[in-house]
Amino acid sequence: MSTQDDEKLQAKLRKLMALAERGEGGEKDNARRMLENMLRRHGLTLDDLQGDKREIRWFSCVGPFQRRLAQQILSKVTDSFDVAAYTSKKRRSQIGVEVTASEAIEFELHFSVLKASLADCFEQAYCAFVQANRIFAPTADDGAAPKALSEQDMAMLAMASAIQPTPVNPRLEARK
Repeated sequence: MSTQDDEKLQAKLRKLMALAERGEGGEKDNARRMLENMLRRHGLTLDDLQGDKREIRWFSCVGPFQRRLAQQILSKVTDSFDVAAYTSKKRRSQIGVEVTASEAIEFELHFSVLKASLADCFEQAYCAFVQANRIFAPTADDGAAPKALSEQDMAMLAMASAIQPTPVNPRLEARK
C-alpha cells in the first residue's frame, strides 16, 4: 500500500476514534463499537496501526473466485503486482495474506463488501446464462398477468443477449 493510502486509512481511523470520544448518543456508541471490532478482530491497538510490521493474517474465503478476488484486493491494498496469498490444509476455508495492520483493515473492508457484490454478479450471470440458453419450461402460465421488468431484470436480459447460446445435440429423438 502506498504511503498516501496508509496515511488516509490512519486518518480515517483517527476520525473514527475522535467520533467515538466526542460524538453524541448513538453516533458515539456506534463509532466506538466499529473501532473496537476492527481492532479486536486483528488483535491490534491504535498504536499498532503506526507500525510497518507485516504478518500473515487469515480471512474467511470460500471457493476459487473469492480467492482470486482476495488476491486482486491484496494487490490493490499493497500497491504491488507480486502478491502472495497462503492456504493451509488446516484452514481450507481461509486465505492468509501478508499485510501490515492498517493494510489488514483496508483489505477486510474491501473484501467484505466486494465478495457480497461478486456473489450478486454471479447470480445475475447465472440467470442470464439460463435465459440465453433457454433452460426453462417452454409453456408459460396463461392465467398470470405479465409483470413489469425491474432494472435488474433489464440488466440481466442485456447480459443474456451478449451470451452465445451453447448448442446441445440431443442424443434421443423427441417423443410425440
